[in-house]
Parts: sequence; structure tokens; C-alpha cells
Amino acid sequence: MGNLFKRYDVLMTIVLFLLAIPAQHFEWFALIEDQTLSFRHQLRLAYGDPKELAFSKNDIVLVNTDEAFFRAYKSFPLRRTDIAQIIKNVHDLGAKTVAVDMLMDFPSSYGEDPALAEVLAGAGNTLLVAQAEFDHGKFVKINRPAPTLDAASRSAYTNISSNSTLLTMLSRLKVYPEVAKLEDGWPFSVQAAAMYLGVEPKLVGTDLMLGELKVPLDSGNRLYIDFPPLPTGSRFLSQTSGISALEFLDISALDENEREELAYWVRDKIVIIGDTSEVSHDWFDTPVGMVYGVEIIADTIHTLLKGGPLRPPSSEVEALAIIVILALMLAVARMRSPLLRGLSAGTILLGWSFVASMAYAKAGTVLPMSYVLLAAFLSYLWIEYRYYMLERDQKQQISKTFGQYIPSELVAEMNKSGQQVSVGGESREMTVLFSDVRGFTTISEGLSPQELTTLMNAFLSPMTHIIHDHRGTIDKYMGDAIMAFWGAPLRDEDHARHAIQAALRMHTGMEELAESFVARGWKPLKIGIGLNTGVMNVGNMGSDFRLAYTVLGDAVNLGSRLESLTKQYGVNIMISEFTKAKVPDLITRELDCVRVKGKDTPVRIFEPVGFEGEVDAETLSRINRHQEGLHLYTQQKWDAARVTFQGLLTEEPDRKIYQIYLDRIEHFVAEPPGADWDGVYTHKEK
Repeated sequence: MGNLFKRYDVLMTIVLFLLAIPAQHFEWFALIEDQTLSFRHQLRLAYGDPKELAFSKNDIVLVNTDEAFFRAYKSFPLRRTDIAQIIKNVHDLGAKTVAVDMLMDFPSSYGEDPALAEVLAGAGNTLLVAQAEFDHGKFVKINRPAPTLDAASRSAYTNISSNSTLLTMLSRLKVYPEVAKLEDGWPFSVQAAAMYLGVEPKLVGTDLMLGELKVPLDSGNRLYIDFPPLPTGSRFLSQTSGISALEFLDISALDENEREELAYWVRDKIVIIGDTSEVSHDWFDTPVGMVYGVEIIADTIHTLLKGGPLRPPSSEVEALAIIVILALMLAVARMRSPLLRGLSAGTILLGWSFVASMAYAKAGTVLPMSYVLLAAFLSYLWIEYRYYMLERDQKQQISKTFGQYIPSELVAEMNKSGQQVSVGGESREMTVLFSDVRGFTTISEGLSPQELTTLMNAFLSPMTHIIHDHRGTIDKYMGDAIMAFWGAPLRDEDHARHAIQAALRMHTGMEELAESFVARGWKPLKIGIGLNTGVMNVGNMGSDFRLAYTVLGDAVNLGSRLESLTKQYGVNIMISEFTKAKVPDLITRELDCVRVKGKDTPVRIFEPVGFEGEVDAETLSRINRHQEGLHLYTQQKWDAARVTFQGLLTEEPDRKIYQIYLDRIEHFVAEPPGADWDGVYTHKEK
């Protein structure tokens, strides 16, 4: 046995299981654990006691504004005077607590706050939404409702953060002790449940006390939300435990029987008023799928009133689980037969998965699953690795020669397919992006080399994250410029859309960086971005000594030309007609039809504004008027075109494109282009 503990695979096994303890405490792999929670919760819904899991309909009801509501209401969003009317009617019908899940942190533009405040104060049992602001997990402040409303009602924050930084999965509600000490510093669900019970919440150790009701939290003061089952055929809780807010908008014409029937829904209950329309985009991924935010609130209140049925195990139980699985894996390390080792390790992994799943489904005990499984699996790999190295006479590890030079996605694709890396490439339709900092030479002249390096890192890092977040591949950095492409090494049918989304996010990202740059004594940076879509040659190109995974071709050159043109047209982002054609729901402003330097074929160029549903009506109207002006311009109807562009310039004096066309019109009035003029503008510079 003594020799066993001299083996590096055994030592690694022990280290891995020891690391599992802080890993599960600090949730280093929250994304993986959340996926196991999703699987286990489905088992709980399938095999748990239906009566115990059933939603608390006698205590909670949703009054929601859904698609049908807004079709009948014929307006969006809901006016605050109508919110007030719904609250008053719900209160008059006997609601015990009225929780309004509608963010109203700015005063009403229509002066409706006093009327709403009067109703809130008169009801006395209302709760409004606030938001807790955090910076890297540190509490900053609570953004409360508009002052008039805040003075008339209690409030609590609704925002719940995901356990993982990679994927949003809402499965737990965290209580922050330092925030709970503040006025209205409790989570919205906790405060609503406390108001319903007529108590003030308290945090005692890791227990949340709601009067006599004790709700256990985990070591991080988080409550596992026990999402209830839904009847067959129902997708959302609001469909089975909710009623349209339209029913409460006006009850003045109801007779006594109708009022009594309506009162049945809300009397002596927590009434949660919220939005379940698709246009609100207020829905989130949870262990039971996509759930509206107001439904997560209801599920959390349901969990609180049930006393927190999903409970973390004690530290002793967690430690015992790790010790038992560790001992079993050490026994596997002593086995000589590869088949026996594999079967034994598989049995251990499946066995623990079964134990943890049944404990969750039947008893509501949330045992750590992924951390133990990951430690066991990695331990098995170490054990097999040692035996493999012995059997193969210490064979060298597989070379990762090109891992330093090409994207990790390409390495994964090559490893999966077994293909070899060679000089050359293939033709694909892709989208390329070029971005460049405007006036960078002037900015850099005033900085030391160290400051310039720091500035470049502060600029390039977030831009790179944005490109990667939208499935882009960084081709190269060229000083202050970035070249990236979409559609390789892995194919992407939506390469143009992802590239445009990245470009739009890069522009807003630069605006967000401006404040921090100014605080550090730097000038805010502005970038121009050019995008083009077309067939390009992509592959590993270079020499026998150095390869680079890059793209070449006329389509790439056009993308570079477009970036250069952004400055001339006064826009931040410019795309070609080929990119626009790939994204039919993209709203754009047509800029010109041009011949770029080195190209004879004209190309139409556009400024992307946003996607359908994201652009306001005023902007859409101006884009349409701009398009009309372009049509008049190409038809050589100079006076009408001048009137159109002059009107637009008056409304948007900072938009350069209008002045460009006014200048051209004056030129063509003086020197008419001729009847055969095609409306194309030829650029002589790159």
C-alpha cells in the first residue's frame, strides 16, 4: 500500500479530490453544475410527490400583461395611470400583497406618477421593483423607483445573477447580508413573501427567517428555487396560475357576482403584476427551460413559502461523499486490467450520479454532483495515463506545434477530423471585418511607450472579447487596427449577421470605454469599421518556417477599403451590399454607390443602424426620407433632392452624409453629369 502513494497518478487523484472541496464551495464550475441541476430537476418533476411540488395557487397569482392584453390595450407600454387602476382594483378585490414587477425608476414623462403614488399609498400593501447594482460581485447601490413612487410604496430589488459567467442560468436567489441591512435591501421575492406573512425577514447565519418560517440557504446565502411542475401541454406558469391584467383594468361595470368571481382569483393572495409578452424579452434560462422573469419571482416566493424544499447538505455530508469516492478511485488505481479499471470507474461515476439525482428528486437534498464526478473522471484519466505511458514505454505527448499560431477552434477541428496542417487553403463565402482607430498617431504621440502599451491592451482586449463572443476569429492586430473574419475555421451560416452584431457591439463598447479612458487621462478612442461578405481564400499561408491562418482575395480588399471610407462619410460602421443581402432584417442607411480604389465594378455601401424591432420610428422615418433623397439625386432632380437633404441636415446637423450630397448637388447643378450618368461616385484614394 505504501508504494501506491508514491505514484504520481495516485497523488494527482488525492489532489483532485482535495481541490473538489474549494471548487464546490467557490463554484468554479458553476456552468457544469447548473447543467446537472437542470437534469436533476427534470427527474424531480417526474418522480417527486406531485402534491408537495404543486405550485402554491392558494397563496400566489400572476396578473400578467401578455400578447393578448396588448392587442386589446392597443398600446405599449402600459401607462402608469392604468397600472394604478389595476393595482387599485386588485387591492379592492382583497389582495393581501400586490407586488408590481414593472421597473419604474424614471419619473413618468406624462406626469402620471402622482396618481400612481396616491393609489400605492392608499393600498398600503404594495411592493415595487428596484435594482441592486453590483460591480464584479461587489455591491454598489440600489437603484430605487422614481422618487414620487418610492415615497408611496415599499420596494425591493429583482435582479438575480447567474452562477456562471459563461452562460446565464437562473436557479438560485442570493441574499446579500450587507444589502439586507439597508432600507428595502431584500430581494423582491423575499420581501413579497415577508409582507404576505406580515413579518420582517431576518438572516440568522445561513438561515432566512420569515417569522417562524425558517428557510435554509447554502454557504453562499443562496436559495435553490424549487420550480414547480406544470400541467401537460402548459409551457408557462402564467398559463395555469395567472389571469390577464385586462380583467382588472376596468371593473366598474361588473355586477356583484362578476366581482365575486374575479375576487376569487386574488383574495388573500400575493398578486404579482408583471409582463409576459414576447416584446418585453423578460425571460431567462432556468433548470426547467425559458421562464419569464415574473414567473421566476412567483416560483421563488412559492419556494420560500414552502420553507425551501431544496436544501444543501451539511459540510460533513459533503466531505464524507468526497472521501468515499476518493477511496473507491484509489482502489481502481490498484487494478491491472484496463477493462476492469474502465468498468469500475464507470460504475463509480454512474453510481454517484444516481445517488445525487435521487437525493435531489426524492429528498430535495442538493448533493455536489459535477465536482465529485469531475474529480473522479480526471483521476481515472490520470490513472489510465500512467498505465498508458508504462505500456507505450514513455511515449512523448502529442505535439501542439500550431496551437500558438492559429485559433483554438481550428486545433479542435483538426484534432476531431484528423486532418493535417498544410500551406494553402480553400474558397469559402465569409465576412471580413477591418477596424482602425481614428487619429491614433496624434493620440500616441503624447504617450510614453509604457502608457501606449497599456492603452492598446485596454482597447484591444474588450474588442477581442466582443469578436470572440460573436463567433469571430481574430486574423491579426496591425498596430491599432484589427482584422477579423467569420465563417472559418468552423463554418457559420450566419457569418454576416454575427459580424454585424460584433461591429455594432464594438461601437457601443467604445462608448462604454470612453469614461474609463478619460479617468486615466487618455483621450476617448473612436474607431471606423468596414465589413464585406464574399468568397475568400482561407487557410494556413506562409512558409515552412511560419504559418498564419488568414484570408485573402478581392472580397477581403474591399472590406479594407470600406473601413477607410468610414471617415469620409462620417460613419462608424460601413458594410457592402453583399453583407446587407445576407441579413434581410437589418435596418441600414444607404450611403452611396461607389467605385473604390483599384476596382472598376461599383458597389453600394450602407451604414447599419440596427435590426428590425430595435430601431425607433423617428429614425426609420429619416432613413426613408434619406432613401427618397437618394432616388431624386440619381434621377438628377437636384432641387427636390436638395430640399430633402437640407431638411434632414437641419434635423441632424452632425450627420455628414447629408452635407456630402448637398455639396455634390451644387457641383452637378454647376456642371451637369450628363444623361448617361449612372450615379456612381469614384474614389481615387484608398
